[in-house]
Amino acid sequence: MDQLEAAVRTFADTAAWHGEVPSGCFPNYLGVMTEMAFVADYPPSNHLLPVNGRANNTPPPSFDDGEIFFEQAAIHNAVMAAKEQFTMVELGGGFAARTVDAHAALQRHNPLPCRFVVVEAEPTHFEWAQRHMRTNGIDPEDHWLINALVGIDNKPKLFMLGEGFYGNTLVPEGDIAPFVKRLSGDISPAVVLHHLLLEARCGLQLPYSVANGTRNFDYGFVSCMPLRDMLQPLARVDLMDIDIQGGESDVLPAAMDVLNKKVKRIHLATHGAQRHQQMWDLFFEHEWLCEADYAPNSQHKSDWGNFENSDGILDLVNMRLDAT
Repeated sequence: MDQLEAAVRTFADTAAWHGEVPSGCFPNYLGVMTEMAFVADYPPSNHLLPVNGRANNTPPPSFDDGEIFFEQAAIHNAVMAAKEQFTMVELGGGFAARTVDAHAALQRHNPLPCRFVVVEAEPTHFEWAQRHMRTNGIDPEDHWLINALVGIDNKPKLFMLGEGFYGNTLVPEGDIAPFVKRLSGDISPAVVLHHLLLEARCGLQLPYSVANGTRNFDYGFVSCMPLRDMLQPLARVDLMDIDIQGGESDVLPAAMDVLNKKVKRIHLATHGAQRHQQMWDLFFEHEWLCEADYAPNSQHKSDWGNFENSDGILDLVNMRLDAT
Protein backbone atom coordinates (compact mmCIF):
# COMPACT_ATOMS: atom_id res chain seq x y z
CA MET A 1 0.00 0.00 0.00
CA ASP A 2 1.52 3.37 -0.99
CA GLN A 3 1.67 6.39 1.34
CA LEU A 4 -1.25 8.18 -0.30
CA GLU A 5 -3.60 5.22 -0.07
CA ALA A 6 -2.51 4.65 3.54
CA ALA A 7 -3.33 8.26 4.43
CA VAL A 8 -6.72 8.12 2.70
CA ARG A 9 -7.63 4.95 4.59
CA THR A 10 -6.35 6.27 7.92
CA PHE A 11 -8.49 9.40 7.77
CA ALA A 12 -11.48 7.50 6.36
CA ASP A 13 -11.36 5.24 9.43
CA THR A 14 -11.05 8.16 11.86
CA ALA A 15 -14.22 9.04 13.73
CA ALA A 16 -15.59 12.56 13.27
CA TRP A 17 -15.04 14.87 16.22
CA HIS A 18 -18.04 16.24 18.09
CA GLY A 19 -18.38 18.23 21.29
CA GLU A 20 -18.76 21.65 22.84
CA VAL A 21 -17.58 24.62 20.80
CA PRO A 22 -16.72 27.93 22.51
CA SER A 23 -18.39 31.03 21.13
CA GLY A 24 -16.43 32.61 18.29
CA CYS A 25 -14.50 29.42 17.49
CA PHE A 26 -14.73 26.47 15.13
CA PRO A 27 -13.31 22.96 15.66
CA ASN A 28 -11.38 20.56 13.48
CA TYR A 29 -11.36 16.77 13.52
CA LEU A 30 -8.72 16.72 16.28
CA GLY A 31 -10.83 18.90 18.55
CA VAL A 32 -8.59 21.93 18.04
CA MET A 33 -10.50 25.19 18.53
CA THR A 34 -9.67 28.11 16.23
CA GLU A 35 -10.94 31.65 16.65
CA MET A 36 -12.97 32.80 13.65
CA ALA A 37 -11.13 36.14 13.83
CA PHE A 38 -7.96 34.38 12.67
CA VAL A 39 -9.59 33.31 9.40
CA ALA A 40 -12.09 36.13 8.78
CA ASP A 41 -10.28 37.03 5.56
CA TYR A 42 -9.21 33.47 4.77
CA PRO A 43 -12.13 31.01 4.92
CA PRO A 44 -11.25 27.96 7.02
CA SER A 45 -10.42 24.80 5.12
CA ASN A 46 -12.10 22.69 7.82
CA HIS A 47 -15.54 21.19 7.26
CA LEU A 48 -18.13 22.77 9.56
CA LEU A 49 -21.16 20.53 10.02
CA PRO A 50 -23.37 21.91 12.83
CA VAL A 51 -25.29 19.31 14.80
CA ASN A 52 -27.07 21.64 17.19
CA GLY A 53 -26.58 25.03 18.76
CA ARG A 54 -23.73 23.86 20.98
CA ALA A 55 -21.93 21.05 19.16
CA ASN A 56 -20.22 20.38 15.86
CA ASN A 57 -19.52 17.14 14.06
CA THR A 58 -16.24 17.69 12.23
CA PRO A 59 -14.79 14.92 10.05
CA PRO A 60 -11.12 14.38 9.18
CA PRO A 61 -9.81 15.69 5.86
CA SER A 62 -10.18 13.76 2.63
CA PHE A 63 -8.18 13.84 -0.60
CA ASP A 64 -10.70 16.36 -1.98
CA ASP A 65 -9.45 18.87 0.62
CA GLY A 66 -6.09 19.04 -1.12
CA GLU A 67 -3.48 21.04 0.77
CA ILE A 68 -4.92 20.48 4.24
CA PHE A 69 -5.15 16.73 3.60
CA PHE A 70 -1.41 16.55 2.92
CA GLU A 71 -0.59 18.82 5.87
CA GLN A 72 -2.51 16.52 8.17
CA ALA A 73 -1.04 13.38 6.61
CA ALA A 74 2.47 14.71 7.19
CA ILE A 75 1.58 15.51 10.81
CA HIS A 76 0.06 12.06 11.34
CA ASN A 77 3.03 10.22 9.83
CA ALA A 78 5.54 12.25 11.84
CA VAL A 79 3.62 11.80 15.09
CA MET A 80 3.24 8.04 14.63
CA ALA A 81 6.95 7.59 13.85
CA ALA A 82 8.22 9.68 16.79
CA LYS A 83 10.12 8.02 19.63
CA GLU A 84 11.04 9.37 23.07
CA GLN A 85 10.37 13.03 22.12
CA PHE A 86 8.52 14.82 19.32
CA THR A 87 10.07 17.99 17.88
CA MET A 88 8.45 20.14 15.21
CA VAL A 89 9.49 23.38 13.49
CA GLU A 90 6.88 25.53 11.73
CA LEU A 91 8.31 28.18 9.37
CA GLY A 92 5.86 30.87 8.31
CA GLY A 93 3.74 29.82 11.23
CA GLY A 94 0.86 32.29 10.92
CA PHE A 95 -1.25 31.59 14.00
CA ALA A 96 0.57 28.26 14.58
CA ALA A 97 -2.25 26.15 13.10
CA ARG A 98 -0.07 23.17 12.15
CA THR A 99 1.80 23.27 15.46
CA VAL A 100 -1.41 23.10 17.48
CA ASP A 101 -2.79 20.34 15.23
CA ALA A 102 0.40 18.34 15.72
CA HIS A 103 0.17 18.76 19.48
CA ALA A 104 -3.43 17.48 19.44
CA ALA A 105 -2.49 14.53 17.20
CA LEU A 106 0.39 13.68 19.50
CA GLN A 107 -1.83 13.64 22.60
CA ARG A 108 -4.32 11.41 20.83
CA HIS A 109 -2.04 8.91 19.11
CA ASN A 110 1.44 8.95 20.66
CA PRO A 111 1.72 10.99 23.88
CA LEU A 112 5.36 11.98 24.23
CA PRO A 113 7.33 14.92 25.60
CA CYS A 114 7.34 17.56 22.87
CA ARG A 115 9.04 20.73 21.75
CA PHE A 116 7.63 23.13 19.17
CA VAL A 117 9.42 25.93 17.34
CA VAL A 118 7.14 28.48 15.65
CA VAL A 119 8.66 31.13 13.39
CA GLU A 120 6.44 34.02 12.26
CA ALA A 121 7.48 37.51 11.13
CA GLU A 122 4.13 39.37 11.08
CA PRO A 123 3.65 40.84 14.60
CA THR A 124 -0.13 40.37 14.94
CA HIS A 125 0.03 36.82 13.60
CA PHE A 126 2.80 36.13 16.12
CA GLU A 127 0.49 37.27 18.95
CA TRP A 128 -2.30 35.12 17.51
CA ALA A 129 0.02 32.09 17.54
CA GLN A 130 0.52 32.47 21.28
CA ARG A 131 -3.22 32.91 21.79
CA HIS A 132 -4.08 29.88 19.66
CA MET A 133 -1.65 27.74 21.63
CA ARG A 134 -3.08 28.84 24.98
CA THR A 135 -6.66 28.27 23.81
CA ASN A 136 -5.73 24.67 23.08
CA GLY A 137 -3.87 23.93 26.30
CA ILE A 138 -0.29 24.66 25.20
CA ASP A 139 1.87 27.07 27.20
CA PRO A 140 3.99 29.07 24.73
CA GLU A 141 6.59 29.53 27.47
CA ASP A 142 7.34 25.81 27.26
CA HIS A 143 8.30 26.12 23.59
CA TRP A 144 10.33 28.41 21.32
CA LEU A 145 8.44 31.13 19.44
CA ILE A 146 10.50 33.37 17.17
CA ASN A 147 9.06 36.68 15.93
CA ALA A 148 11.31 36.91 12.89
CA LEU A 149 11.68 36.08 9.23
CA VAL A 150 13.56 32.91 8.37
CA GLY A 151 16.36 33.82 5.96
CA ILE A 152 20.00 33.35 5.12
CA ASP A 153 21.46 36.18 7.23
CA ASN A 154 20.69 38.39 10.25
CA LYS A 155 20.00 41.65 8.40
CA PRO A 156 16.54 43.21 9.04
CA LYS A 157 14.22 42.95 6.04
CA LEU A 158 11.45 45.23 4.73
CA PHE A 159 8.25 43.20 5.05
CA MET A 160 4.52 43.52 4.32
CA LEU A 161 2.75 44.05 7.66
CA GLY A 162 -0.96 43.38 8.00
CA GLU A 163 -2.99 40.74 9.78
CA GLY A 164 -5.56 38.27 8.50
CA PHE A 165 -3.85 37.56 5.19
CA TYR A 166 -1.22 34.83 5.22
CA GLY A 167 0.66 35.73 2.05
CA ASN A 168 2.77 38.44 3.69
CA THR A 169 6.21 38.52 2.17
CA LEU A 170 9.32 40.60 1.62
CA VAL A 171 8.82 43.93 -0.14
CA PRO A 172 10.45 43.49 -3.57
CA GLU A 173 13.29 45.91 -4.21
CA GLY A 174 11.59 46.98 -7.44
CA ASP A 175 8.57 48.24 -5.47
CA ILE A 176 10.53 50.57 -3.20
CA ALA A 177 11.55 53.28 -5.70
CA PRO A 178 8.00 53.74 -7.15
CA PHE A 179 6.63 53.78 -3.59
CA VAL A 180 9.01 56.58 -2.54
CA LYS A 181 8.28 58.52 -5.73
CA ARG A 182 4.53 58.51 -5.02
CA LEU A 183 4.92 60.00 -1.52
CA SER A 184 3.60 63.56 -1.38
CA GLY A 185 1.43 65.95 0.65
CA ASP A 186 0.70 64.74 4.17
CA ILE A 187 2.36 61.43 3.34
CA SER A 188 5.86 62.67 2.60
CA PRO A 189 9.27 60.99 2.82
CA ALA A 190 9.84 62.94 6.04
CA VAL A 191 6.70 61.43 7.62
CA VAL A 192 7.67 57.94 6.53
CA LEU A 193 11.24 58.40 7.80
CA HIS A 194 9.87 59.61 11.15
CA HIS A 195 7.79 56.45 11.53
CA LEU A 196 10.65 54.22 10.41
CA LEU A 197 13.05 55.69 12.96
CA LEU A 198 10.57 55.46 15.84
CA GLU A 199 8.61 52.31 14.97
CA ALA A 200 10.55 50.47 12.22
CA ARG A 201 7.46 50.77 9.99
CA CYS A 202 6.21 53.33 7.47
CA GLY A 203 2.88 54.00 9.19
CA LEU A 204 0.90 53.76 5.93
CA GLN A 205 -1.79 51.59 4.38
CA LEU A 206 -0.67 50.62 0.88
CA PRO A 207 -2.99 48.81 -1.57
CA TYR A 208 -1.86 45.41 -2.74
CA SER A 209 -3.69 43.06 -5.12
CA VAL A 210 -4.34 39.56 -3.77
CA ALA A 211 -6.37 36.64 -5.07
CA ASN A 212 -9.65 37.78 -3.48
CA GLY A 213 -9.33 41.52 -4.10
CA THR A 214 -7.22 44.38 -2.81
CA ARG A 215 -5.72 44.48 0.68
CA ASN A 216 -3.88 47.27 2.48
CA PHE A 217 -0.48 46.70 4.05
CA ASP A 218 2.14 48.74 5.84
CA TYR A 219 5.83 48.31 5.11
CA GLY A 220 8.08 47.71 8.09
CA PHE A 221 11.36 46.16 9.12
CA VAL A 222 11.36 42.72 10.76
CA SER A 223 14.18 40.74 12.28
CA CYS A 224 15.71 37.96 10.21
CA MET A 225 17.36 34.75 11.38
CA PRO A 226 19.10 32.06 9.32
CA LEU A 227 17.51 28.61 9.33
CA ARG A 228 20.74 26.96 10.43
CA ASP A 229 20.76 29.18 13.56
CA MET A 230 17.19 28.10 14.38
CA LEU A 231 18.16 24.46 14.06
CA GLN A 232 21.44 24.74 15.96
CA PRO A 233 20.02 23.94 19.45
CA LEU A 234 17.87 21.06 18.17
CA ALA A 235 19.30 17.53 18.04
CA ARG A 236 16.56 16.10 15.82
CA VAL A 237 13.40 17.44 14.13
CA ASP A 238 10.57 15.00 13.43
CA LEU A 239 8.62 17.41 11.20
CA MET A 240 9.32 20.76 9.59
CA ASP A 241 6.31 22.52 8.07
CA ILE A 242 7.35 25.28 5.65
CA ASP A 243 5.17 27.96 4.05
CA ILE A 244 7.37 31.03 3.54
CA GLN A 245 5.86 32.61 0.42
CA GLY A 246 8.68 31.97 -2.03
CA GLY A 247 11.52 32.30 0.45
CA GLU A 248 12.09 28.56 0.13
CA SER A 249 14.23 29.08 -2.98
CA ASP A 250 16.84 31.01 -0.94
CA VAL A 251 16.45 29.57 2.56
CA LEU A 252 16.51 25.83 1.91
CA PRO A 253 19.52 25.54 -0.44
CA ALA A 254 21.60 27.51 2.07
CA ALA A 255 20.75 25.06 4.87
CA MET A 256 20.73 21.65 3.17
CA ASP A 257 23.70 20.34 5.15
CA VAL A 258 21.94 20.87 8.48
CA LEU A 259 18.58 19.67 7.09
CA ASN A 260 20.26 16.45 5.98
CA LYS A 261 21.74 16.00 9.44
CA LYS A 262 18.74 16.87 11.66
CA VAL A 263 15.35 16.88 9.92
CA LYS A 264 13.41 13.66 9.29
CA ARG A 265 10.37 14.94 7.39
CA ILE A 266 9.38 18.16 5.58
CA HIS A 267 5.98 19.33 4.40
CA LEU A 268 6.71 22.15 1.96
CA ALA A 269 4.32 24.60 0.31
CA THR A 270 5.91 25.92 -2.88
CA HIS A 271 5.09 29.15 -4.70
CA GLY A 272 5.20 29.06 -8.47
CA ALA A 273 6.04 26.28 -10.91
CA GLN A 274 9.70 27.23 -11.21
CA ARG A 275 10.30 27.20 -7.44
CA HIS A 276 8.39 23.92 -7.12
CA GLN A 277 10.67 22.24 -9.67
CA GLN A 278 13.74 23.82 -8.07
CA MET A 279 12.78 22.38 -4.68
CA TRP A 280 12.04 18.94 -6.13
CA ASP A 281 15.44 18.92 -7.84
CA LEU A 282 17.20 20.12 -4.68
CA PHE A 283 15.85 17.38 -2.46
CA PHE A 284 16.28 14.71 -5.16
CA GLU A 285 19.93 15.72 -5.43
CA HIS A 286 20.27 15.25 -1.66
CA GLU A 287 18.59 11.82 -1.82
CA TRP A 288 15.36 12.63 0.01
CA LEU A 289 12.28 10.55 -0.78
CA CYS A 290 9.36 12.53 -2.22
CA GLU A 291 6.06 11.05 -0.98
CA ALA A 292 3.79 13.72 -2.49
CA ASP A 293 4.41 16.01 -5.46
CA TYR A 294 1.60 18.28 -6.65
CA ALA A 295 2.47 21.30 -8.77
CA PRO A 296 1.04 24.70 -7.77
CA ASN A 297 -1.95 26.32 -9.45
CA SER A 298 -3.24 23.10 -10.94
CA GLN A 299 -6.00 20.51 -10.75
CA HIS A 300 -5.48 16.92 -9.64
CA LYS A 301 -7.63 13.83 -10.02
CA SER A 302 -7.32 10.41 -8.41
CA ASP A 303 -9.35 7.35 -7.44
CA TRP A 304 -9.98 9.05 -4.07
CA GLY A 305 -11.26 12.39 -5.35
CA ASN A 306 -10.20 15.64 -6.97
CA PHE A 307 -8.75 18.92 -5.76
CA GLU A 308 -7.39 22.21 -7.03
CA ASN A 309 -4.45 23.85 -5.26
CA SER A 310 -2.75 27.23 -5.31
CA ASP A 311 0.46 26.44 -3.38
CA GLY A 312 2.47 23.47 -4.57
CA ILE A 313 2.78 20.45 -2.27
CA LEU A 314 5.96 18.49 -1.57
CA ASP A 315 6.13 15.90 1.20
CA LEU A 316 9.75 14.88 1.68
CA VAL A 317 11.41 12.21 3.85
CA ASN A 318 15.08 12.20 4.82
CA MET A 319 16.14 8.61 4.14
CA ARG A 320 19.27 9.08 6.27
CA LEU A 321 17.12 9.51 9.37
CA ASP A 322 13.86 7.74 8.52
CA ALA A 323 14.85 4.46 10.14
CA THR A 324 16.28 6.06 13.31
